[in-house]
Amino acid sequence: MADLERFLPDPDESVTEHAVVGADAARTYAAIGRADASGNRLLGPLGGLADFVDGVAGSAATPRTLEELLGPELGFVPLADEAGQERVVGLVLRYSAFDRGVERLEPGQFAAFAEPGHLKAVVAFSLHPQDAGGTLLSCEVRVRATDDDTRSTLHTTWFAVGAGLRLLVRRLLALIKADAERGAGSGSQA
Repeated sequence: MADLERFLPDPDESVTEHAVVGADAARTYAAIGRADASGNRLLGPLGGLADFVDGVAGSAATPRTLEELLGPELGFVPLADEAGQERVVGLVLRYSAFDRGVERLEPGQFAAFAEPGHLKAVVAFSLHPQDAGGTLLSCEVRVRATDDDTRSTLHTTWFAVGAGLRLLVRRLLALIKADAERGAGSGSQA
């Protein structure tokens, strides 16, 4: 796994899932950004959040790749990106009963952000080459509250939030795996 201590040490909660992909690390890495999430019932609505205003006006939501979903339009900040090895993004959310939303940050602001009432999350994909040209793809999501009250709320709601997050991570890995394996036997490189 990626060295997430540099971005979010001592998480309050975390989810880690793995998938064995029948494609090399380069193809699998490319699929992290390329996989189409727009038709997915779990992930497609996340892309729709960015198009909410257009949707109210009657426009159709545009297709969303994982690159777009995990990008700045929805508030994610890039933290690390090493082709064929890892991709790490961060997100800061206001998390209270009265105020929910995304804090827009620059990558250099993420590690030091400590304003009370927020959750910091890191989503890390790591790739480990396997025998016979396959890849072990891992996704770890770490979450840490910025204060004790928010931490208490997180722990109280984790039974539902954690289960939903685990389901989303599994779906992310399945989409990446399917995209990477599509055409992997043809010898063409993504």
